[in-house]
Amino acid sequence: MRIKVFTLFPEMLRPVLSQSILGRAIAAGLIEVDLIDIREYSADKHRNTDDYPFGGGAGMVMTAQPIVDAFAANLPEPYGGRRIYLSPRGRALNQRVVEALAKEKELALLCGHYEGVDQRALDAVIDEELSIGDYVLTGGELGALVVIDAVARLVPGVLGSDESPEDESFSTGLLEYPQYTRPADFRGQQVPGVLTGGNHADIEAWRREQSLELTLTRRPELLDAAPLTDADRAMLARLRRARQVEAQLDGIPLKRMGLQAADLFPKAWFNAFVPAENRKAAKRQCFSGRRHVGWLWQAFSMGFIPQFDEGEAARQNWREAQPAACRLYLPDDGLLFEAENSAMLTPQALSPLGHFMLADAALTCTYVETGRAGKGPYSHKV
Repeated sequence: MRIKVFTLFPEMLRPVLSQSILGRAIAAGLIEVDLIDIREYSADKHRNTDDYPFGGGAGMVMTAQPIVDAFAANLPEPYGGRRIYLSPRGRALNQRVVEALAKEKELALLCGHYEGVDQRALDAVIDEELSIGDYVLTGGELGALVVIDAVARLVPGVLGSDESPEDESFSTGLLEYPQYTRPADFRGQQVPGVLTGGNHADIEAWRREQSLELTLTRRPELLDAAPLTDADRAMLARLRRARQVEAQLDGIPLKRMGLQAADLFPKAWFNAFVPAENRKAAKRQCFSGRRHVGWLWQAFSMGFIPQFDEGEAARQNWREAQPAACRLYLPDDGLLFEAENSAMLTPQALSPLGHFMLADAALTCTYVETGRAGKGPYSHKV
């Protein structure tokens, strides 16, 4: 990849191009960046490259002659690459544009200054205009560096691993998941356990969930064009439902636990509260065939859990148990929340949710609202 930058201030670019990944890539010959000083091509005896705008107005405009001659002297005809002017009025630079530019063998970047560039120069030597954002800079050099950096990362060998760019923000149409490194415990803040567990399938699922949630929270418009699978859409539906629940329970501090933890919770609850001798029969009723985890309450109604309480007695027993912290599980939505102060998770406060389950973190006591008339609520303590 060869990139030529046409600028009035080449010294603005040299320090950045000589450092870090870009510097190593250029030194290794993976990319080539030539800085062309437009001022050297000025026909004016004072090497002027700007003049007052026709029609009046503030500021100066870069003249056409030095730009056109600089391009003619440094680019072969016909030119096989893309000739780009960095301009706030250009189309927005995004990852899709970067990926397209990375496929070019050559790029030529024109850095404007002052109030802009004589349109006749742009008509003569520029193929397209690009903007790096909805704001105005003093010149195009910073924009050129952004383009160079973004494109160079996609050149094989520049990052040292061909897999490095694939899962990053925007490359997949989604924002990137959080990253962690050693130590696993930094001043009391722990790395998520799934990342240290060694199960690669769990790690990939966690990362996908994090990417979807971050995108939904910060850049939801990206989801319209992102290549989503059916599993992604199902995950997004659960994440959106979690937001609705948090809005319904506004004022109750809840922490949503990961979807993997939510998927594991029903069987953990089942094994904690259904005696071993009843599990085989209860499992057929609560998990098999057309049944699903939303029917866990039948472990009570069909007598698989002994010595449980029902109705107002169940509510009273849960109030008396009052664990310091507890889990809130929504079987119909497959969502699991954690609350450090269980006193706020009263059956009355949670009644808008209809069907829900409460349990302490150690799974020694539980409370279940079935959402069905004449069924429950139920409570049980191991």
